[in-house]
Amino acid sequence: MCSLRNKFFGSLFTGLPLAALLKPPPVPPVVELLATTNGGLETIAADELDNLVGADADRHHRGVVAFSGNQDDVYDLHYRSRTCHRIMEVLVDAPVAELEDVYDRTREADIATNLPFADFGVVGTRHGNHDFTSVDVAERVGQAVIDDYRESTGDRLPVDLDDPTVRLEAYLYDDRFTLAIDLSGESLHKRPYRVCEHDAPLRSTFAYSMLRIAGYEADDRLIDPMAGSATIPIEAALAATDRVPYPGFEPAFDALPRYDGETFEERRAAHEPVDADPNIEAREIRARWRRCGRVNRDAAGVECVDIIEADAREATLDADCVVTNLPFGIRVSEDLRELYSAFADRLREGSVDRCVALTTKPELVPLEPVEQYDVPYGRLEATIAVYEP
Repeated sequence: MCSLRNKFFGSLFTGLPLAALLKPPPVPPVVELLATTNGGLETIAADELDNLVGADADRHHRGVVAFSGNQDDVYDLHYRSRTCHRIMEVLVDAPVAELEDVYDRTREADIATNLPFADFGVVGTRHGNHDFTSVDVAERVGQAVIDDYRESTGDRLPVDLDDPTVRLEAYLYDDRFTLAIDLSGESLHKRPYRVCEHDAPLRSTFAYSMLRIAGYEADDRLIDPMAGSATIPIEAALAATDRVPYPGFEPAFDALPRYDGETFEERRAAHEPVDADPNIEAREIRARWRRCGRVNRDAAGVECVDIIEADAREATLDADCVVTNLPFGIRVSEDLRELYSAFADRLREGSVDRCVALTTKPELVPLEPVEQYDVPYGRLEATIAVYEP
């Protein structure tokens, strides 16, 4: 009753009716969004988006998924997503027949409402048969933005192609033109714990996607038998305890109208990790990488990751999930064949429910995969193979 009486007296002083003071806050408007991720793993990112914010995401094009969401979803994804690299708000998604249509569709996007008075840049990406280039697409978008903003406000937006405050992504795939504002700025795949870097580092979002493919849960026993600098085990520990993967991330959307950096920081600060004690083992035969893994583990604050010396060709495997990045690209195929064959023997002889392995030479693994994902890995074409030995 005290709380209700206070609101009533407050209504007397403010002149507002009690019903107005008791109304729930307005629901943020729904907008169309894009998320970039690792190519070939769009379905994994879509599944995470569904888990985190209830989004029904579809593949837009390679490495990009499209979904609907609101400001709260944008805030939450920027401190909770482990598969996404950037989140973008769509301004235009329409068919075009020629280059000048790109200019016209951009002029229809109400630029002055969506962009602040700040320097901007456009990144153009084009796929399909056109008689113009990606640079031409970016130029026409940039000119349309300048013209529309000047017509609406009288001001000419400054251009910065190197490090803009506002970054626009212009995609043209065949006849589909999509223009979006980058809400993230820096890529979400970066991790502050990556203090000691491996010679062939595995991207954190890639590692976590492999864990999702394995169906890893916090109460599973996880082994990475060729852990390198321990990216996969550390990502598993962060996920099992629901820790924010990049605590100090500063998103670009704070510079944009309709987004509030302070609200984002409040939501992130209110997020509480899960009290869990995951069983995670990182095995590595080389002392250099074991030291590197321990440095990264300590920087991440996940002491639950046990980093031990072990030879993947000999060590017994007893785990719910085995997730690993198989060595490739440096050794000759015969060396890999011996390693992969011995590792496959340990899988068969051990007690393993599910194994997920990344390699550029899946044909050298003497096991039949139950599922696989073809993915680009740097300049190489690689495969994430799923085995149930």
